[in-house]
Formats: sequence, structure tokens, C-alpha cells
Amino acid sequence: MRRTAPLLAAALALPLAAAGCTADDQSILDADVLRIAIQTDQPLIGWENEDGEYEGYDVDTARYIADHLGKEIEWVPVLTADRETVLLEDRADLTIASFSITQERKRDIDFAGPYAIAHQDLLVRAGDTEIASIADITGRRLCSTRGSNVSERINLEHGVSSVPVLAEDAIQCLEMLIDGRVDVIATDDRILAGLAWQSNGAARLVGAGYSEERLGIGMQPGDTAGCEAINRAITAMYADGTAELLMQQWFAPAGMDLSSIPIPQYEGCE
Repeated sequence: MRRTAPLLAAALALPLAAAGCTADDQSILDADVLRIAIQTDQPLIGWENEDGEYEGYDVDTARYIADHLGKEIEWVPVLTADRETVLLEDRADLTIASFSITQERKRDIDFAGPYAIAHQDLLVRAGDTEIASIADITGRRLCSTRGSNVSERINLEHGVSSVPVLAEDAIQCLEMLIDGRVDVIATDDRILAGLAWQSNGAARLVGAGYSEERLGIGMQPGDTAGCEAINRAITAMYADGTAELLMQQWFAPAGMDLSSIPIPQYEGCE
């Protein structure tokens, strides 16, 4: 199952300490424990199991990175709307929670990574044959979680105007889809695969794949050394086959197409 992955040369060439980082700067590298914000409403990605333990792809990614850095973890559970806030209010050091890297978000926080590449897709009721592409959701009730920019982006980037319906979390969106209060859920395909799996056959992925999302690790601004260290950890995760193993472990049971797992290319730390 392991595939030989080309190393991310840019990340491997990163120095062990950033030239712009002074002794007075705070860095995650100085802490023994990392406060890592994760979502707990996304099956297969970040959620709380029956034993009260967190599990999923993002959770295992967080564990890998912390272990690579030699740090312990203090979990900070969040919902979509809180992913940036916990960083700005110094309640978390990192956010690893299906967090798309956007220019708007980069004005306030920094990002390491990306650690994964996802594609936007649609989730509909299993018996719905009318929605087959992004154009088909015009005028339909579209569920997204608070703090998500999905509806606005679909309108702006694709010229498709839906009827936005906000939910507190992904599970509520799924409940609203199944009972008919909304017609479609739009977000990245990993999240939707987990919801389809959770639905026990009541919902299905459309396979629209209408845009690419670079999922990054949110950080408090200014920690260039910490950012570069995380990028080296992500490089190692792909190089040693862990990233592919985790994708297969978590998303193959949901029927997600894993024939080609893209390897992220970094933007660099500022």
C-alpha cells in the first residue's frame, strides 16, 4: 500500500532556525505542550468516539506532528467558526481542523503546510438524482456550518446562487439533509465522505469536484521557526508513507477515491 513519494525539496532545505526569529520571539518550539485545536463534529477527520477519545485523519496528523517535534498535546475542541478565534485569543497554538488556506485568513493568522489537498464536493440524499453538478444547486437550500465561506465562494467563483442555511456543526447539516430541511451540503470531499459514512447509506457524494482546497495548519502570527519545523514534519509524513496510510485507513471505508493522493507543495513561511 505504501507508495514512494518524492520529497518536498523546498521543505527539506529549510534551515533549523529562521533568520528572522530572535531570542525574544515566542515559538511553539519553546513549549513542552502544544495546544492543538481540532474539530469534533467531523466523522473520520476529527470527532469524539464512544470512549471519549478524539480520532480521525486530522487528529492523527496532529499526533504525528507533535511527536515529530517532541511535544505533548493538549486538545482544544472547536467548531468551524472558532478555528481562527482560538489562535487570535491565545487559546490554542495550532489549528488542525480542515482549515483552508485563503488570503483573507492570512491577513490575521499564519499557516504551515498545506498538509493535505482536498476538493470541494456536494452531498445529497441517496435518492436524489437531480443534483449532479454545481450548477444544479441554483435555488436549492445549501447547508454550511457557521464560519465557513462555502456559500459565498460558490456564488462568487461559479456564479451559482443557492439559498444558504447555516448550521452549528457538520452533524447538524447532515441531520437537516436527511430530514429534508436542506437539499445539499457543500464542503471539502473529506468532510463529506465522513458524513456519507456516518449516514449509513442515507446520503451520497455527488462527485462534482469543483475546486481545490489547500488545507493548512493555522498558527499564531510571527513564528517562522515553528512554521518551518511543522513543514519538515509534514514532509516526513509523506516521505515515510504515513500520509497515504492515514488516507487509506480513514477514507477508504467511506468509499472515497484514493487512486491518486496529491502531495502538497508549500508556499513557504513568512
